[in-house]
Amino acid sequence: MEQDILNNYIINDSLQLEKIVKNYSGYIYMIVKNMTNNVLNDEDIEEIISDVLLVVWKNKDQIEWFAPLKPYIAGVTKNITRNVLRKLKVNYEVIDEDLKSNEDVNEYIEQKEELDIIEKEINSFGKDSKIFIMFYYNGMKAKDIGTKLGMTESNVNVKLHRMKDKIKKSLKKRGYNYGK
Repeated sequence: MEQDILNNYIINDSLQLEKIVKNYSGYIYMIVKNMTNNVLNDEDIEEIISDVLLVVWKNKDQIEWFAPLKPYIAGVTKNITRNVLRKLKVNYEVIDEDLKSNEDVNEYIEQKEELDIIEKEINSFGKDSKIFIMFYYNGMKAKDIGTKLGMTESNVNVKLHRMKDKIKKSLKKRGYNYGK
């Protein structure tokens, strides 16, 4: 099955927004519904869906063409939904319903903080973040990444090693044990 990436929605350098609407409107709707616990009516949800699609369209040139589109759309949807709920002064919980004890909540928060640190580090890699994402998130082999980016496999491996070390140091500096 072909991975759902932004490049699949571009024809003749033009974003095929209709195709994104068709494939992701239901997905966006479910995220909003789950986050808002029926606080918003369908008209408000449709407005959020439109706002999400507008953000995708406006940011089409900044989105990495090889990155999976679904997590990007989910993140945009969650951010816009949170902003709408804040404006309406609605209290909301982002923590999963499955969390039953304080220990679960603390573990969830710690994992979220670790992921935020990792995300910030990845963003700090600049152009090299493509290599990290292609390897760790898209599951590509170093040789294939090298071919795609015009680099040697060894160069890709060295960059991956350095980026991984930087992330480890950043986590350790903030009191997290990498790979627990």
